[in-house]
Amino acid sequence: MPTDRLAGVDPILATKVRRILVAMDALGFPMMATDGVRTTEQQQAIYALGRTLPGRIVTQLDGATKKSQHQLGRAVDCTFLGPDGTPRWINTDPWPLYGAMAKALGLRWGGDLKHPDRPHLELPPE
Repeated sequence: MPTDRLAGVDPILATKVRRILVAMDALGFPMMATDGVRTTEQQQAIYALGRTLPGRIVTQLDGATKKSQHQLGRAVDCTFLGPDGTPRWINTDPWPLYGAMAKALGLRWGGDLKHPDRPHLELPPE
């Protein structure tokens, strides 16, 4: 990873995410973390997608009245890498396996949310 996307993330979450990434790679499904801690401004920019900016809606959390777990360092998004090593978000990748690994480590998987977000992992509520 060119930059450490896990910098600032809760150390327990970061350790579990690294374990998942290593395991997925060993199974032949390389992945990378794409998002860790977000500022309020970053969260608001993502919230604007599909609303006031072009694109599709990717979050229901505006970063101000509804904070994201990313803003608290309690969430990470990961994705699979294509054969050329670039990130991709395609349905044929083994998202359920990724989710099962996360849940086996006690994490919440975004694929189970009301608005599914398969790349998303977070620590359960305290």
